[in-house]
Amino acid sequence: KPVWLKGLCQSNSSTTDMETRQLSFITPVRLRAKVVHGYGRGSKQLGFPTANLEIRWDADASQLSEEELSVRDFAMSHRTGIYCAFGSVEGPLGGQQVHKVAMSMGWNPTFDDVKAKTIEPWILHHFDEDFYGSHLRLLVLAYVRPEVKFESTEQLKKEIAADGEFCQASLSIPEFAAFQKDPFLTPWEVQKPPAIFASQIVTSAPLKETLQSLPPLQPGFARLFLTRHGETDANEQGFLCGGDHESQLNAQGEKQAEELAQELLRSVDGFAVVGSSEQRRAMGSAELVAQRFPAARRVRVKELHEMKYGDLEGARIADVRSDMISLSQSWRQGSLQERVGGERGESPEDVIKRVLASVRQVLQGEIGQSVLLVCHSWVNKTLIASVTPGLGLHKLLDVPQRNCAVNVLDYSCGEDGEGEFRVLAVDLVAGSRARI
Repeated sequence: KPVWLKGLCQSNSSTTDMETRQLSFITPVRLRAKVVHGYGRGSKQLGFPTANLEIRWDADASQLSEEELSVRDFAMSHRTGIYCAFGSVEGPLGGQQVHKVAMSMGWNPTFDDVKAKTIEPWILHHFDEDFYGSHLRLLVLAYVRPEVKFESTEQLKKEIAADGEFCQASLSIPEFAAFQKDPFLTPWEVQKPPAIFASQIVTSAPLKETLQSLPPLQPGFARLFLTRHGETDANEQGFLCGGDHESQLNAQGEKQAEELAQELLRSVDGFAVVGSSEQRRAMGSAELVAQRFPAARRVRVKELHEMKYGDLEGARIADVRSDMISLSQSWRQGSLQERVGGERGESPEDVIKRVLASVRQVLQGEIGQSVLLVCHSWVNKTLIASVTPGLGLHKLLDVPQRNCAVNVLDYSCGEDGEGEFRVLAVDLVAGSRARI
């Protein structure tokens, strides 16, 4: 999803001009690989100490580990060019720190001696020693630009420096804050066991494994599987698509919903209710799940629509980035009544008021049952932030929420309809996205 325009950088090449750098979100990819010797150009010739990841191109798939397959699959299936990522070096040389990364993946077209695609991360940090032989962990988050053949190494050096500046700044935006703390990047930290108490919340983990280790449902409670819809064309193209804007699932979104349905079928005994908002992207995702659970009652809840963006509805995110950053800063400072896009938009307080009431109404009569509701990014973020001890609505931006992510909450069905939520897990994903 293109969200940020930094500037136009032109190549001197006579055959192509570099496209404008922009931040295009991808489904996050986790890679772990050994750092090996490459062509020796990064530090010596260009002045940028890039690492070279081992890609076992000649090995049969049956001989590769899951991590090695993931690295090779990424190089084979993703666009060549520059990506931004967070990364960490394992072992004492890494210093147990996570750094910003500008990463090149492709053929290095400026040089004619490259025979296979390479993955070369430039960790935007000074290391006192080389770390050849160490393993590097990468969480790849966004695509920046295609690779370009330059006529001179001087022009290449200029553009690499600009890539680094762009990635350094881009990875500082609020949308990426939670990813820097991803457990995959910090293997030195002792991870908490699956949630038993409200303060122990499993975050951004594989759906299947997490569901198998959740505590049993307690008497008097219902279990809510709060889910975000699959990817849409508006998501992929970088447009604001709120409560007054429709966008259908694209092929990737349908795949995400199908994978979710398959894993839920294997992991959940059944659903009493499969519900959604009345927006097409949510209804389409819910319908793909409901097909696997024909006994579930289907409901559509109007008040679970996405946050309304007012005058910004349908805008390209890149064009209104400064407005969104200013708004997010206001929310973090406690101005939760401030609306997106003026009076026709909604604020976090507007959203949580209608969402809490609607979700409680759905859950109230479902004691001992599981309920799945397919909603939207801001709907889920506001609910989770508001009911999580130690978080609060002003920290809703810290809640990760990928397309088709599942959040698990238990709800105490009190007689007054004002039961409490216990957050067990956040941002669980199914299928190929959860392989690492």
